[in-house]
Formats: sequence, C-alpha cells, structure tokens
Amino acid sequence: MAAAHTSNPPLKIAPVRLRELAQLHRMFERAVRIHFAYFPERVQRQVIAEHSLIQLLKAYADSRRVVLVARRRGQLAGYCVAAVPPNGPAQLFWLYVDPVHRGTNTGLSLLSRAVKEMERLGAQTIFLATHDHRRYYERQGFKFDHRESQHGVDMDIMSFSIRRPA
Repeated sequence: MAAAHTSNPPLKIAPVRLRELAQLHRMFERAVRIHFAYFPERVQRQVIAEHSLIQLLKAYADSRRVVLVARRRGQLAGYCVAAVPPNGPAQLFWLYVDPVHRGTNTGLSLLSRAVKEMERLGAQTIFLATHDHRRYYERQGFKFDHRESQHGVDMDIMSFSIRRPA
C-alpha cells in the first residue's frame, strides 16, 4: 500500500480582516517578546506600547498602509505591515512568520505580495531594517544600504528598487 501524500494546505495572502486585528495584535506581541529578544526588555515593552491594537486599527484604516496576513487552514501563519507615504520611500516595518509555518515560503509569499501592493500605491523604493536576516532579504533582491543603531541594537538597513516598465 502506498503511503498517503501529505502536503501543506494552501496558503492565502490577503489584507487583514477587521475581525482578525486582535488576533494579529496578539501574534505581534508574542513575536516581539519571543523572537525579537535582541532588543532589551524595556525596548520590547516600548515597541508593544507604540504598536497597540488602536495603532493597528489606524493602520488598517489608512489607505497608504499595507497590512497583510498569511492564512493556512483559516489560521494566521504570519503578517506583514508596511507604509507608502505620499512623498518619500516606502517602509517595510514588520514581516513575521510563526515558527510552525517557517520553511514553507510563507515569508516569501507575504513579501512578494507586499512589494506588489506598495508598487500599486506608487512606491519606487522600499526600505527595511533587519537585525539578523540580511542574507534572506539580499536573496529577494534587497541591497544593503548602511548599518545603524536602533534602540541600542545594530541593524542592517536594506533597500529595494522597483523597476517600472519604460
């Protein structure tokens, strides 16, 4: 008898739904506390306070923000939060994949969709800061720009240029 083939259920990338904001915020808080341990505890508390559920609701309602989630079997597997100001470069603030869903291209799917959304909003350049994922972003086409300290932690500032057809 042949073994049953098991695969990951389909991944859906879409804008966050209003009813998912509280769940997304809980995932964000957990991510900051557990996976952003390179920031001192006081900075983690500050980041969580500055990114309250109310702030997330404001981002959700802002047409210049990109708030995407990855869903698998109806559960949140990750998220991406970005902004495209009317003047200046776009900024990718957060890209996070729950550890259970890592290694399944969830992050790449979120990043690809976020870039498309930022391009749709007129972005020509996207910046992000990363502590320990520089090589990942370089593989996706981001270029190292410079290194700077944020909250006492050295971060790599990366940029991505969107090529528009002539």
